[in-house]
Parts: sequence; C-alpha cells; structure tokens
Amino acid sequence: MHRTDFEIRIFDVDVFGELRPNVLLRFLWQTASEATAAAGFDVEWYEQRGTLWIIRRTQLAVHAPVVFRDRLSIRTWVSDFRRVRSLREYEVRRVADHALLARATTDWVYVDLARGGLAQPPIEMQRAMMPDGVASVRRVASVAADPPPHAARTTRRVELADLDSVAHVNNAQYPVFVEQATWDALAAHGWPIDPTSPHTRPRLAAHDLEYFDAARYGDVLDCAVWVSAMDDAAFTTECALLRHGGRSVHAQSLWRWPSPPAADLRAAVAALAR
Repeated sequence: MHRTDFEIRIFDVDVFGELRPNVLLRFLWQTASEATAAAGFDVEWYEQRGTLWIIRRTQLAVHAPVVFRDRLSIRTWVSDFRRVRSLREYEVRRVADHALLARATTDWVYVDLARGGLAQPPIEMQRAMMPDGVASVRRVASVAADPPPHAARTTRRVELADLDSVAHVNNAQYPVFVEQATWDALAAHGWPIDPTSPHTRPRLAAHDLEYFDAARYGDVLDCAVWVSAMDDAAFTTECALLRHGGRSVHAQSLWRWPSPPAADLRAAVAALAR
C-alpha cells in the first residue's frame, strides 16, 4: 500500500470549479509511479533495462466532486499479476473528513522496448509489489463496440500538448477528447452546454477507458458518440476514437442527469440512443 497526497490548485479545476477528470487520472499516474519507485523500481531502473508499463484500461468511478483547495489522499496497491499484465487499484479520499471521493483501477502491460513487444515482469518485482503473495484476478469483459449508424461524428487533431514523454497521447488526456466529443454530440442534437450554468449539465459519474492503439502527433481522430442506455437517474455514452480506420480508444461513460433535466437535454440524449 502506498499513499500520496495532492492539494487541488486553481488550475486543476474546470469552468464549473470542479477537479478535471484528466487531472485526477494524472494524480493516479503520479501515485502509481511513486509506489513502484518506493518498491525499488524507479524511472531510472526502467530506463536502464529498456522496459516500461503501459496502461491498457482505466476504470474510474467518481463518488463526489472535488474542488479548489481540497486535499486528497490517494492510496494505491497492486492486486494482480498475470503473465504480462498487472492490475493496480486506487482509493481517493478527502484528507479533511476522510470522505470517499473516487475509486479506480488501471490494467497495465509490461513492455520490452528493445524487442518491441510484451514481457513478463521480473519475479522480484512481483514479490516486491505484492509482498503478501502474488495473485491474479479475473478481468472485466471489454465493452468496446462498433459505432451505430446514428452515432454523432466529429474529428480531433492530436496536438503537441497532448503527448507525453514517450511521444504518444497520454492515457490521462483521452478523457478530454471523450468529454468534448460528448458535448459536441449533444450540441449537434439541440443541447449546447452552457459554461456559465453549472447546474444544468450532466455530471460525470464514471469512465471506462480501453486503449487499443496509441495516437500520435498530427493524427486526426474520428470521434463517434452514441448513447447505449438511459433511465430517470442517468445515461451511458459510448465514444469510439478511431485512428487510420482502426480503434484507438473506446470509452463508456456514465452521466447523472442534472436536477431537473431540461427537455432539450433529454431529447438530445434520446436522439443519440435511437
């Protein structure tokens, strides 16, 4: 178990004054990096061996909003090693009252850069990260689906600022693409988001992000958005980010309705569900 604390700065929050989901994912990434370093495997260790971990799936559940000046305590632990994969879990709490704000998992694969392929993590690493015994757990089935004909379509060019140190779009940046594609899809069906009215918008409750093919600088992603479920409490969007005709990322996102939801918002969501 490893813990890292973060204080929410003014540039971490969005136009509505709440922590951006992509910033929270960056906090998780930093916490994971510090946890593996504390176990004896820091950035230099990986560089010397020409290996690294890459995230293949992120599942994030948001239980309560995080705002400016909140101080977060993020705990993380490894719950699984399986051949070339490892599952890491996270718990996010507010330091002041210990309230649970979010939970997440990241499913990582271990990559040998010299061979250009996947590799089995060293047994000493597995034992260091799971000192109570190495175990494996069942993975949740993929939710990736092909876009239906009625999906709303937009495009997004990958900019230099989207890239990380290994020259592809960082896993934490994809929620920015997914959320903007969702707002664009709702706007195309008659409900444009109003940045000055926070109480009229749907609230993100969960992201399930599956990464298939890394996007790189200059790529133009075809973003397809549709609604796969809706009821009186929430609706679920699917977003397929396509690169060169193939799948780059698939996101399934759960949104809570504002209270009360406007008729034009309900109509826009229904149009994306037909």
